[in-house]
Amino acid sequence: MAASRRVLTLVAERALRELIQPPKDSNVLEASGVVAKGSHYYVIFDNIRRVARLHRNLEPGSKKHGWFGPKREGDGYEDIAYSPQLQRFYLLIEVAKHPDGTYKAQIDECDENGRYQRRRWIDFAFKKRNTGMEGLSAVRVQGLDYLLALCEGNGCHGGKKGKKPGSGRLHVLRRAGRMWKPVTTIELPRHVKFEDYSAVALRGNKIAVISQQTSRLWIGTLSVRDWKITGRGNIYDFPKNKKGKHKYCTLEGLYWLDKRSFVLVSDLSKGDYSNRCRKHDQSIHVFRLP
Repeated sequence: MAASRRVLTLVAERALRELIQPPKDSNVLEASGVVAKGSHYYVIFDNIRRVARLHRNLEPGSKKHGWFGPKREGDGYEDIAYSPQLQRFYLLIEVAKHPDGTYKAQIDECDENGRYQRRRWIDFAFKKRNTGMEGLSAVRVQGLDYLLALCEGNGCHGGKKGKKPGSGRLHVLRRAGRMWKPVTTIELPRHVKFEDYSAVALRGNKIAVISQQTSRLWIGTLSVRDWKITGRGNIYDFPKNKKGKHKYCTLEGLYWLDKRSFVLVSDLSKGDYSNRCRKHDQSIHVFRLP
């Protein structure tokens, strides 16, 4: 893949700790997903099974920020999606042990007031517990409601096999009773050689996917008639430091704000990550296309 020459422009950025306090039993905010609705951003976390509602002004200390709905037991969520037609939030649990002995992702649902409704399994098994579904987006096509679930690893694999670039995959899900069933698979173009995949977002026929490890954004065109990608799309770099090193190393959430801008959130940096990464982790960011 040729090196990307396009670089996203940072419009706004705030550390999440300036906007909302972590719960008493946690001192970090491992943000992993975001959607925009009305005047607020709704943010979820790897380490907290709860949703934060942040006013779009991103003003530190504002009383317009707060927690949305009650905290639930268990680890955090991996991504969040919203259906305006159904007025429903979908909250992705990356993977859990299924009664049949395999590992499968789950989706919690809550209403517009944050009230929990139900949980359903995704009928797709992973071989390992530590790599599952990483991104989620809701779409309605000809009156039917679907969810697009993005696999973290290439080819939906874990381990070394999942890090071999060029096999990004999304599952198109339809609700079937007590579970979500894949009806087909969307294959990203092979030239999108991301090491991993951390979020997906749709706007009309435009689909966007980001990679945490590769620190890039890809935008393509999706035909929902046959769930195929048309054309190669474009790849964009997130800003780097003066030495050309990645400084956005933990980006996970992604949501279109308009045809040229996105809101994203970032996870906690790992122990061996550099200070250039730590300066931008556990934050909310707005980027614009060049």
